[in-house]
Amino acid sequence: MRPTAIVFDLYGTLLRIDSLAQAAEAAGASDPAGFVELWRHKQIEYTWCLSLMQDYRDFDTLTARALDYTCAQVGLVLTPAARRALAGAWLTVTPYDDVAPTLRALRTRNVPLGVLTNGVRASAERALHASGIRDLLDDVLSVEAVRVYKPDPRVYKLATARFACDPERILFVSSNGWDASGAAGFGFAVAWCNRSGRPAETLGYPPITTLKKLDDVLGLLS
Repeated sequence: MRPTAIVFDLYGTLLRIDSLAQAAEAAGASDPAGFVELWRHKQIEYTWCLSLMQDYRDFDTLTARALDYTCAQVGLVLTPAARRALAGAWLTVTPYDDVAPTLRALRTRNVPLGVLTNGVRASAERALHASGIRDLLDDVLSVEAVRVYKPDPRVYKLATARFACDPERILFVSSNGWDASGAAGFGFAVAWCNRSGRPAETLGYPPITTLKKLDDVLGLLS
């Protein structure tokens, strides 16, 4: 296929959420990986709740509130400084090893590359710069522009507006199954990057293909 643009989800697709475990351990979490998993689950749950409530709080705010909930759930007491440091660790999450090589290879194909994220744009930009991959992307699109979260169709429409094309001309790559389903329902050609071997979603909006790792996307452009 020859898409008009390739658009990536950010957190969990390009940047490793599990890299937060080191910060969680430094903050005193007894099970750092489990703590991060609970935190991420609550963070996304809050985005869905607010979208259904037709309310909006930015992603940084929800991340901090989800952190408070997770600390309460596991009995971890943080000082204000420790809370700020742990919430701020989202600005320095590391990319997967295959991300930079894949983006560099895609740049040689002359296909525009973008990110479509739930995150605050300024925070996403900082995380991308910190990870050393911002210069490999043409644009960063944030839900801030529409004040609602994925999988609301208004979010995915940001990409079709930015790249001036129909949904099926966007190749959308996400590691989050629910995001892949939402994007497929909108009409994107979706490549689900299923690094962790999770079962496929059963909502009825399947991806056009499932990738085991991000660089598998290169084969789609042959």
